[in-house]
This record gives sequence, structure tokens and C-alpha cells, in this order.
Amino acid sequence: MKSSLREYHQINSQKKVLVIGSAVIDVILNVNSIPSSGSDEFAHSEKTIVGGCAYNVGDILSQFKANYDLMVPVGDGPNGTIIENKLKKEGKTSLLNNILGDNGWTLCIVENNGERTFLTIPGVEMTWKKNWFKEIDLNKYDYIYVSGYSFEPPSDEVLLEEFSRLNEKTTIIFDPSPRINKMNCESIRKLLEINTIVHANEDEILQLSSENHVKDAALEVSKQTNQPVIVTLGNEGTLIANKCKVKILEGEKVPVTDTIGAGDSHTAAFIAGLLDNQSIEKACIWGNEVASKIVQEQGGNTDIFNPVLLQS
Repeated sequence: MKSSLREYHQINSQKKVLVIGSAVIDVILNVNSIPSSGSDEFAHSEKTIVGGCAYNVGDILSQFKANYDLMVPVGDGPNGTIIENKLKKEGKTSLLNNILGDNGWTLCIVENNGERTFLTIPGVEMTWKKNWFKEIDLNKYDYIYVSGYSFEPPSDEVLLEEFSRLNEKTTIIFDPSPRINKMNCESIRKLLEINTIVHANEDEILQLSSENHVKDAALEVSKQTNQPVIVTLGNEGTLIANKCKVKILEGEKVPVTDTIGAGDSHTAAFIAGLLDNQSIEKACIWGNEVASKIVQEQGGNTDIFNPVLLQS
């Protein structure tokens, strides 16, 4: 089936998004299955790349030629140097450079079914500072993406203070992350009240609500935010909850190499659709299509407008 995305699609809009989050070093290992405690297993292959939620989102947005600023802390250590050089090579830059300390790194263990498990040594990207925002006007952005990885204590208080000064025209896109259980519940409640669209997976949306079923959970959160809630369902597609209605946009079943960056890529393509003045549904379709390309490649760094992939 041919993709509905036009080859080399360029966002035709003056709207702009600020991408807040992390850039880290990803070390990817492929294994048959996660080793049990005390066992000794061989990995099939190893690959080291620049990753992290904000870097991944920015990578997809840049492929759409979207108007965005990347706000990731780039440290002055060895990992930060690798990240800085990677960004320069790609013609990108971060609003936060030469931060004292180093960026973290993640061991990404990928099983045969494509599922990934992360072990992370955190760095400067996990502790946000108030003075990082002193020269940044958040109100000039139409959208602000923030990952849950950057919303754990004590960073949540810093971000909430900055977000409290947002005007009504700026919408937050919140991707909770698998570490949602490490966040402060009161901080999440406050965030959901600040003109926020939640973009989550099934496990995350259940943890954000008191419900036991994904549809009910998404509706509950949508009532809290008074905004659409987006829930990715893997190869089953995407669920949209808006007010009292739920709709599922079916996805395409594709062979999965690994799921690293799949959620980030879906979020990024969704944001690209919003920047391009597409409907919520069309933005989710873009997300489905881009994520289906990402899971077929290793590591999440993929040329999504490769003509071969567009035909898949």
C-alpha cells in the first residue's frame, strides 16, 4: 500500500514547536530473549547511535521540514561531545549547550520479537534547571513537546513553573514515557490542566487514570484535559478520545525489527500534522505510517521518506 505522505513533504505553515527532552547515547544489543538472573547469554549484534526522546522527535520533525527548536541539554563530557558533533553533522543545534556534566547513555536490549528493554545511566538531561529558560520565550511557540523522562522530580517543578506562564495559544504535547510511575501524581494533575494533549501508549494511559480499560481511561483523561487524547496501540493503530467519543484508526501490520523510537516517531509525525494544519485524525494517520517505517529498521534513525519505505 502506498503511503499517503507525499515524498519529501514539507510543512506549509508558520507554526512552530519547542521540543523539550533528552539526547543520549543508545547502545543497542540484539538477543534471543532477556537473560535470567545469573545466566550468561550472547548478543547477536551491537550498534551505538545518538538517541533519546527529544532527539528522536526532532529527527522526524526535521525530515518533515517542520519549524521547531530543540531544547536538549548537551553536556561538556564525552557523550555530550558525540551528541553535539552528531547535531552539527545534521545541521541542527540545541538551545542548551556546554552544560556542566555529561549526557547519559542507555543499554537497549532488543529481543527477537522486537520488544526493547532499557537500562539507563542518567546524565544532565534528567535534572532541569530554572536558569536554562531565562532567555527562552515559551509563548512564541504554538506547541511544546515534553517527555515524561524530563518530568520526573525535581525537574517537574521547574517545568511546571515555566508552563504556568503560557498563554492560551500554546498547546503542550505530553508523552508520559514508561517511567510514569516515577513521577509526582500532583505534578501530573497540574500539567494536565495546562492546555495539554496527552500522547501515550496503552500502559501509560491506564496509569494516568483510575480505569481498567484503555477506552475508558482515555476518555477519563480527555475530560481532565478538555483536549483530545491519543493512545498508540502498536500495529492495531491509534485510539483517539475526544470529549465523549472514541475512534480507532487502524494501523498497518508490518514486520518488526525493533520498537526503539516508535513512540517518539509517532508523536513527532502527529505534531508535524498539527503544524501542517491537518485534522487530529490525519495527524494520527501520519503517526501510524511513520511509526510503521521506524519499527522495520534498527535503532529508530530512519529516512522515513525513502521511496522504498514509502511503498511498503
